[in-house]
Amino acid sequence: MSKNPKKLSNKEITWYVIASVLATVGLTFLVFGIIGAHYPGLYKDNWVANSENAWLTNWSHMGYRWWGLILLGVAAFIAIVSLTVFAKEGDRDSERALRRQQRLGMAKVVDEKPEAEEPAPVEEVPAEEPASEETPKA
Repeated sequence: MSKNPKKLSNKEITWYVIASVLATVGLTFLVFGIIGAHYPGLYKDNWVANSENAWLTNWSHMGYRWWGLILLGVAAFIAIVSLTVFAKEGDRDSERALRRQQRLGMAKVVDEKPEAEEPAPVEEVPAEEPASEETPKA
């Protein structure tokens, strides 16, 4: 684990909370739909099917299960998009910090370099003459 964990921004937390609330409501709707479909007893005693018919299917013609799947899909989409966006921001911030650190490191190296440095004298070495001008025969 790193020494300085990244703090989450408020907008990042907000998007994660929205996605988790939608996922929780979607799971609740899925569970209600399954309970309503498999509730033992008479239909008039089935409170889930009665509530589904009372307010949900009148305007949408879909039950708890379909709305649960839709809400879970929307929550997953929001979570994936927000994770991708904030991961890119985190990468961009870390790269920016790395570049800044490298720039400051280069600035220190340039500052430490002496201003006027005389080059060391170069000694001349005489070239060797070839032993013979003929090429060897194979």
